[in-house]
Amino acid sequence: MDIIPVIDILNNQVVRAIKGDRDNYQSINHKLYNSTDPRDIIDQIVKRYSPKILYIADLDAIMHNIIDPKIYDDILSSFPKIKFWIDSGLKEIKLKKKYRNYYPVFCSEKSKGYEFSSNKFNNCVCSFDFMGKYIGEKPIYRQQKASPSKIILMDLLQVGSKNNINYKLARRFIRNNNQDYYIAGGIKSIFDIKRAKHFGASGVLVSTMIHQNKITKYMIQKEKTSSKNRAG
Repeated sequence: MDIIPVIDILNNQVVRAIKGDRDNYQSINHKLYNSTDPRDIIDQIVKRYSPKILYIADLDAIMHNIIDPKIYDDILSSFPKIKFWIDSGLKEIKLKKKYRNYYPVFCSEKSKGYEFSSNKFNNCVCSFDFMGKYIGEKPIYRQQKASPSKIILMDLLQVGSKNNINYKLARRFIRNNNQDYYIAGGIKSIFDIKRAKHFGASGVLVSTMIHQNKITKYMIQKEKTSSKNRAG
């Protein structure tokens, strides 16, 4: 199982995401990292946890279609061994060069539905977004031709809250097939991680646990090792 640290970026600052209420997102507490700059915070997370994957939600891109490619050139070139899943809506970021550690995430929130009617996105990471109900004009998961290999089940109402994992959503989607599912929202403890694993999730996205030091490097490395053993 992959334990994937999450950072949310708004106005080129890392913010604290709470229940999808983006109008009220505030910069992350400066005392946590002595910085709110994404590059500084990523550097500290990588040194502290050595994650295999790190997820970035670019809220300027998702909400306003505004992307600052320089910040991503800096991040991707500075951490070549980390796979960065970057959600910028439905747009790929135009970078100085092709970075092998850049994995675009395409979210249902910005989808009209037709984009996933071909095989173009099959090898991409896709986020199925929910906020009480599915977010997006047409449910991607109902399209037979839409079969992304990696799917994030993103329940925005659980993000940054005291709510539990949306187990109903997990049961609805996670099944034995060729797709890997990742749970985002409601992961607050090691127990939640183990529950997600029990449901068959390939990984979880964690924000609060990372920022509040509620998970250890050992735990992340242990999960990575056990995943490799199962794969072998």
